[in-house]
Amino acid sequence: MTEIPRIQTLRKHERLYEKKAMELVFQKGNSINNPPIKLLWIVEKNKSNVPVKVAFTAPKRAFKKAVTRNLLKRRMREAYRKNKISKTPSGETYSLIFIYTAYKINPYEEIASKIVLTLQHFKTATGAE
Repeated sequence: MTEIPRIQTLRKHERLYEKKAMELVFQKGNSINNPPIKLLWIVEKNKSNVPVKVAFTAPKRAFKKAVTRNLLKRRMREAYRKNKISKTPSGETYSLIFIYTAYKINPYEEIASKIVLTLQHFKTATGAE
């Protein structure tokens, strides 16, 4: 039997971009910390047709130049896109925010491995796939 390949995209409707939703995650969200990646997450009250909405951030305090922050966010986005969550228990919708916490620029391979590890912790905490 052949396995159906997962679609490795990260579209607009899969991104967390509403200011109120992001503030809610920062205020009331649960956290998983795997340095240099920290994950904040919360179960959304209003159901959506996507299982997970996600955002990525790098602190301006640690990285003054926008070019550097964008590089780190691109690396995190790519790592998540390749390993994203496809299903959640009972059709719940989760809001996730990945925060880059290190003060140095790590290579993509290290960031990707930490994103995968963080997602595994998230999956065990929530029962997602």
